Amino acid sequence: MILAGDIGGTNCRLAIFDGDFAVVEKQFYQCRQYDSLGSILREFIETYPDYSLEKACFGLPGPIQGRYCQLISINWEVEADELEEITNCPVILLNDVEANAYGLATLKDDEIVQIKAGVTFPNGNRAVFSPGTGLGQAALIDLGDGHVKAMASEGGHADFGPLNALQWGLIRHVQREYKRVSYEMIVSGPGLVRMYNFLVEKDGLQTPNWLAEQMQNDAPAAISQAGLRGQCSVCNQALDLYIAILAAEAGNVALKFLANNGIYLGGGIPVHLLERLKTPHFVEHFTNKDKMSHILQDIPVYVILNQQTALQGAALHALSTLV
Repeated sequence: MILAGDIGGTNCRLAIFDGDFAVVEKQFYQCRQYDSLGSILREFIETYPDYSLEKACFGLPGPIQGRYCQLISINWEVEADELEEITNCPVILLNDVEANAYGLATLKDDEIVQIKAGVTFPNGNRAVFSPGTGLGQAALIDLGDGHVKAMASEGGHADFGPLNALQWGLIRHVQREYKRVSYEMIVSGPGLVRMYNFLVEKDGLQTPNWLAEQMQNDAPAAISQAGLRGQCSVCNQALDLYIAILAAEAGNVALKFLANNGIYLGGGIPVHLLERLKTPHFVEHFTNKDKMSHILQDIPVYVILNQQTALQGAALHALSTLV
């Protein structure tokens, strides 16, 4: 039996898989209700005490340093040694998007949607680009002979590079609060809110009462839904700006990893913006790379519909180490 985990800043998914990659037990936890991953694991093990685990693998939202990870989106420290004491089995730590990259092999045809056509190559690389609460990036390197290796990255924390006057105005707006502006601050749920606030201020507007009320519960969702439904012109403009920057950075990632077998958009946001991502607006900004534009023209882009991909990737990686 394999224990796999997909841990985010908000939610924690844990599942036990058997040797045939079937889920035999699964639980969902709210991270904010616990003080550590260890406390969640203890509760999970106490709930299912009859399983003998051969290995555990956890995807974590932060850089893996040996057998340790300081999570970025929640104030937890994770040490593999402690988790091994709790699970009584060897533990592997992965970055969450690294786990997502391994999970690409588990996806069925109806669990991805192609939003840009392209050409694939034998032994080509793929990359995962996941905007959500943060901005995760990772690559899946083809080693040949059917073997692949996921490469973790913290590229979402690279400096944001504005490309026109509107984006320069956005970065100056964000710099009032943060001296240094990363892509994660822009291409994320909080980033969409920053874009909306910037546009409202730039044009001297006010947020309508109905939208302000909805934003109190989930501001990114309220803005995106109002834009998609045509209820708010500023929300619509914020979505256009968001997709332009998202597409440009996805193109950057494609070049950095030479992901000529595809860019896979993961995380919660691309699924909700799927129809907008299918438009020429996305392709225009994805391929706008001067001398490298012809390379980007040939790279296919997909949206991952299965939100369990990282969990499945962690399980698949753990199972592969048992062979």
